[in-house]
Amino acid sequence: MSSALNLFNATRPKEGAALLPGNRFFVRRIAIEGENAEAEVNLALETLSPFPLEQMLVGFVLSEDGKQALAYAAHRRRFTPEESFAWPDDCQVMPEFVALCGIKPEKSGVVVHRGDERLTALAWKEGDALPSAIIVAELADATEESITQEAADRAELPKGFSHQIVTGFLRGELRDANLALKVENDANEFVIQKRHLDAVDIRDTDFLALRRKKERTNLLLWNVVRLGAAVIILSFVLEVVGLGISWRTRDLAAGNTQRRPLVTEIEAAQGIVGKIVELGVKRPLPLEMLSIANDHRPPTIDFQRMNCKSNTVIEIEGRTSNAGDITIFEHSMSALPEVASVVNRDIRARETSTTFTTTITFKADALRKAIQQPKQ
Repeated sequence: MSSALNLFNATRPKEGAALLPGNRFFVRRIAIEGENAEAEVNLALETLSPFPLEQMLVGFVLSEDGKQALAYAAHRRRFTPEESFAWPDDCQVMPEFVALCGIKPEKSGVVVHRGDERLTALAWKEGDALPSAIIVAELADATEESITQEAADRAELPKGFSHQIVTGFLRGELRDANLALKVENDANEFVIQKRHLDAVDIRDTDFLALRRKKERTNLLLWNVVRLGAAVIILSFVLEVVGLGISWRTRDLAAGNTQRRPLVTEIEAAQGIVGKIVELGVKRPLPLEMLSIANDHRPPTIDFQRMNCKSNTVIEIEGRTSNAGDITIFEHSMSALPEVASVVNRDIRARETSTTFTTTITFKADALRKAIQQPKQ
């Protein structure tokens, strides 16, 4: 099995998107009639998909006029837990064919991208803001000619349509908080505005909200730390100057005494910086807690949703085909030295599966000690 990192067709450090293989998604173009595009997309996907929406990874791209959406979805099991955990927290995750939406023929035509592993064809009708059909196939399963014709047939393009082959690395770059997607060495770009970035990301809304909160908190802490660092540097400079003045003349000793209140203020600022650092050490560790829980999860249990209640408490909603594994999971977690308590509730049995909610309370010191030790 290829490494999960091979899923990303993007480069860093200015990367704004993790681009996933397009053949793991089904994609539909949906007409938007109202103001709530997300609700209309979800409703359309519930009608089209054979699986419940909560089992899907869903995202969509809106046209500039907001009248059309290119919706894409994949079942969560299309990606292994290792692959999902490898997705960066600080950028958008979406299928790679979104990066090709900026290459639009002047008239009806098909654009085919030839990558290292896949062929991706986008069929456009003249005047459309989004492609009418998208086909993705492995290189071993299709040729440029066959995938072009298949995309044209699915989009019902007229005879004499244009045909374009592009190659190059697919990448995304953040510019002024907007995301620009393109094929490397190609001038055409597909720009997604900042307000639509969460819509294109296939991850859960809870995760996206938590990420926005974390970004705001990190920015605030970074500004405070920079201020604290400036105060520390100023403190050092003032101390050196004070020593020099005391060595050169006895008359300036009184001046040093007068500066004592300022030094006291600087020391107080240093104490604030220490508290800020302490706050960073005591920050919530949702992914680390989830990782420990995942390591002791029986194979039949799938985690559906996670909510970090505090810096030591997480709530996990799960589903299993074997109800007995819920108790096994509880006993396995309760036996860990990092765990203070495990409580199962809302256990509901259906025809083929059982859903449940588990609240896990960790011991703060033991948890941080555990994540600092490398796994054997």
